Amino acid sequence: MLGVIADDVTGASDVALALRESGLRTVLYFGVPDAGVAPPGGHEAVVVALKSRMAPPGEAVAESLAALRRLREHGVEQVYFKFCSTFDSTARGNIGPVIDALADALDAPTVLLTPSSPQHGRTQYEGQLFVNGVPLAESPMRDHPVTPMTDSSLPRLLRAQTDRRVGLLRWDTVRAGTDAVRAEVAAAAGRGDRHLLADALTEEDLRTLGRVAARAPLAAGAAGLAGGLARAVAGDAPEAYEDDDPLADWPAAVLCGSCSARTLEQLDALRALGRPLLRLDPVAEPDPAALAEHSLAWHDALPTDPARGAPVFHSSVPPAQLRVIQEALGSDRAAAVLEEATGLIAVGLVARGVRRVIAAGGETSGAVVAALGVTGGWIGRAAAPGVPWIRPTSGTPAALLLKSGNFGGPDLLAVASAPPPAVTPPEDRSPAPHGPHQGARR
Repeated sequence: MLGVIADDVTGASDVALALRESGLRTVLYFGVPDAGVAPPGGHEAVVVALKSRMAPPGEAVAESLAALRRLREHGVEQVYFKFCSTFDSTARGNIGPVIDALADALDAPTVLLTPSSPQHGRTQYEGQLFVNGVPLAESPMRDHPVTPMTDSSLPRLLRAQTDRRVGLLRWDTVRAGTDAVRAEVAAAAGRGDRHLLADALTEEDLRTLGRVAARAPLAAGAAGLAGGLARAVAGDAPEAYEDDDPLADWPAAVLCGSCSARTLEQLDALRALGRPLLRLDPVAEPDPAALAEHSLAWHDALPTDPARGAPVFHSSVPPAQLRVIQEALGSDRAAAVLEEATGLIAVGLVARGVRRVIAAGGETSGAVVAALGVTGGWIGRAAAPGVPWIRPTSGTPAALLLKSGNFGGPDLLAVASAPPPAVTPPEDRSPAPHGPHQGARR
């Protein structure tokens, strides 16, 4: 069995979809599963979603090692550490510290890794990370409110997080094929390189790297390399999955916390459609319970006509406006208020019959999952590359769409939350119970 440790919730859903579409039956857990919880029979991959990306390095390492212990107890033989395709991190971590800790625990001398994910517009060349063809440091990630990425050099970024040697596997070697890559990985181990950052420009490059990573106890990167590894494990012709039941006739709501340029663009698309939008303002109301109460009262006062479209609750604002909020409350307090309020709103919406919950942003998604009591889920069809529908196995009866801030086209939120074609009582529109048969290959 393949086990994946992901450093945030939306990254976990992204990599789980990559495994599913590559042919592996995949189950996703939010947080380290309890000792008495075992993956359902017949599944070939288990993904554990942590909230460790923004945690202090020591805490991130401890959580990742706890996830590793649980995965190994469940029979996992190979481990993949999933981090963001834009290498979101700080000078202290957490990518380097977590990989070092996992490699020590698994006795992995050299770890092949890359953030390349061409389907999301992320590529690595000569050790530089590009976002939609633009160097990382010149992309919108430069203005990320928590982890501004102002350097495009992956070796330099990673060396700031680890005292282990960092090597580079260049594109010409990758293009030379599997044997050439294996030889370079062996040479890197001989040099004492702990981290080997691999250039990759295409899906074929990732399949080449995946065939090499499939023989290693540990690999790391974004969903792209995970998909290449899964193809090597499952075979190059993955069997089709049964599609999930239609979601369009279930009432929806959108909860946005990401301030990424793409999420702001998706909110603009919702405004253009005339969707009802409410901005969550932590400065005007810093009490999360009161903020949630006022927001749900706004929802209850909306016209009952379903043609108006799903309500949208958002704290997403442009960078300049975000800085004003952070200066007024402090970054940590502002984030805590909004996350708690968003979770409470999600609970209130589900109690009111919402059965499609669309969350934009990693921290927002984590808050929603925790508030709704979701501990695991089956991976459903994709609403966009890297963004699957998830059918929870516990907690809420609602289907979840957990979107990374940068993912999806401009109309993703609008399409995912499109009005239902007809109105029926909420209890008649809940997702059907799902079990191990859901998502199984034909």
